Amino acid sequence: ISQRVMPSQSVLQGGEISVPRSPDGHYYLTAEVNGTPLRFMVDTGASDIVLSQGDAQKVGIDLDGLVYSGRAFSANGEVGIAPVVLDSVAIGPVATDGVRAMVNGGEMRLSLLGMRYLQQFSRIEIGDGALILTP
Repeated sequence: ISQRVMPSQSVLQGGEISVPRSPDGHYYLTAEVNGTPLRFMVDTGASDIVLSQGDAQKVGIDLDGLVYSGRAFSANGEVGIAPVVLDSVAIGPVATDGVRAMVNGGEMRLSLLGMRYLQQFSRIEIGDGALILTP
């Protein structure tokens, strides 16, 4: 039952990461950011990793020290964004150091995993109810 309500990713042979489509039609995965597991929604319309303020705090980012120098247009309207560099991001066997990201100055339910990070995979496929990331 839990796989239907909250499907989770798995690592397949060869290191491929399979992320099942959730009942709402989106793909959610867990990545370790600075050693802390965070839940992300995969967003192919986002350029960068975009962290909610709560998730930014969880991974050790000092919100008081952020400069919201950029602007982004989201479904909720225009928001300020602050550039940050994450020490590390890992999804399954794929780990990357020094990852550029943004902290959203507005309200966000979940952090977003955008295309700049996803492009490090050699292949991104959607089919048969799953997103497959091939290292």
